[in-house]
Amino acid sequence: MKITLQFTSIIILVISFSGFSQNVAGKVDSTNEVIKPIHSITSFNNVNSVSTFKLPVNLSGDEITVPGDVSIINYESKLPDGTTWRSFNEIDYLKTGLIVGSMAAADFTAYMFQREVWYREGTTKFHTLNFSRDWHDWQQMDKLGHFTDAYFTSDLAGKLYRWAGFSGNTSVWLGAATGYFWMLQIEVSDGFMPEWGWSWGDMITNTLGCTFYVLQQFNYDLLGGIQPKVSYHKSEAWKHDKYYRDPIALIEDYEGLTFWVAVNPYHYFPDSWKESYPGWLAPLGIAIGQSAKNIAGNPGGGYPEYFIGLDIDLRKIPVGDDSDLLRFLKSEINFLRLPLPVIRFSKNETWFGFYF
Repeated sequence: MKITLQFTSIIILVISFSGFSQNVAGKVDSTNEVIKPIHSITSFNNVNSVSTFKLPVNLSGDEITVPGDVSIINYESKLPDGTTWRSFNEIDYLKTGLIVGSMAAADFTAYMFQREVWYREGTTKFHTLNFSRDWHDWQQMDKLGHFTDAYFTSDLAGKLYRWAGFSGNTSVWLGAATGYFWMLQIEVSDGFMPEWGWSWGDMITNTLGCTFYVLQQFNYDLLGGIQPKVSYHKSEAWKHDKYYRDPIALIEDYEGLTFWVAVNPYHYFPDSWKESYPGWLAPLGIAIGQSAKNIAGNPGGGYPEYFIGLDIDLRKIPVGDDSDLLRFLKSEINFLRLPLPVIRFSKNETWFGFYF
């Protein structure tokens, strides 16, 4: 509870400082003429990777002179996830309060669930794990999970902050801070558990997940076509009670999880290619994944399995693009890799088929 309240206080404090940014709507220039915010008419969609902000133009297409300081114009653009990227904060405090309250409730609920799953014994003094052993246990599946969780949490939080009116830049940094502190409180809790402990390996992958999120948001042309994903099926190890400790939830079933990196080639096509490329093929991409076997009874043993297969970028499917809510839902569901053909490589065999 103490950690949860600290985490929530940090978020509220950061948001409070951000809220002092001025709302630029209706500023007056040096000629005493009111300049209203100019919203970009360009938007992200399933065929465009980025949106270009332009100065106002008249009907002939020529640029017109904007009186006063152009820097006060709050350019806006719709993103593929249904949120709006703004140049400046236009914070809706009702939405912000709803976000903070929801985060606090979700944080508390998830933490209590986590105690039921992982923290079944009494606490001990704070301690750390042996780095080398911790890094090699579970065939790095837990480290991939930390990277994906940090990235996903940062991305979701960033979307919510944009929905509440925060600027694009602020939403990215607040999103990354939220994801990082969420993962940090988990690690602090682990440090007091006799079966676990503070893991520097976990903190490294937490940091990498949040860092990749930030780099992707500020370098969308370069990294926007890359999407971390996850898939899950109940493992044979869980079905046949092979775990050294019975799992309570799927997050403990490491043999049933597969972590992916999906790449959408269409995102990187030159505009000239996109003009002639069939639109229905735009969502099609490639995914590379990793899972592990024979680690249920021996976390330090087992072997990895690798996958390469097809992927679908749901954000590029032209369904529901008129609705911000549906765009948001598509962007969230896009974290799941759908059951599609793959080739699986392991030390025992090479296999082909549909896999989730």
